[in-house]
Amino acid sequence: MSKVSTAKTSRPHRVRAPRTQPQERRRQLLDIAESLLEGSGSDALRMDTLASAAGVTRPVVYSHFDNRDALIIALLERHERRLRTEDVPTDTSDDFPTIIRNATAAYLHTSVTHGPAMRALVTGANLSPLVEETRRRIWDTGVKKWTAVYKRFFRLDAKDSRALATSHLTGLSAMVSLCAGGLLSVSRATDLHVISVVASLSAVMKERERL
Repeated sequence: MSKVSTAKTSRPHRVRAPRTQPQERRRQLLDIAESLLEGSGSDALRMDTLASAAGVTRPVVYSHFDNRDALIIALLERHERRLRTEDVPTDTSDDFPTIIRNATAAYLHTSVTHGPAMRALVTGANLSPLVEETRRRIWDTGVKKWTAVYKRFFRLDAKDSRALATSHLTGLSAMVSLCAGGLLSVSRATDLHVISVVASLSAVMKERERL
């Protein structure tokens, strides 16, 4: 009788795919969330929808973002960092028209490139108070920055400087929408915005001279 071999058949070693690092996974989830926003608006951005679109389980999404509010805030803060990275220093010795032109062009370029998803959030309704607070904080940061610029270059009082800074950013937001809709080029929108800002300042300075 032949002996039955008791030796175990060796199995081929299974090579596991490398796990995605947490930082890279978070970036991927934010990229996909922006795509969902751009395609379907803020109402379509849900944790289960993001998990499905990313090809991961819901616990993976929740390991990076506690809830939908945390996800939206992360998107807003990432966009703010993009704008800040492209921002032009305002504490240099350049003249004001140069500063405003360079800053406007950089802001418009970044907003048009990455902005469709962010506009869905900025204009979205039914967002939580926590998200609204974040949007307001980001807006106020921009207003404070440009208020300081107006005060430094033109020695305006705090109220006038803040009013002009608010008008400046409101007009800039409108230009972003026009560029995104294909109604204006970034170059033309930059020209028009600079003309508008400088003209407003000129009128304010002439008023001061009369007083």
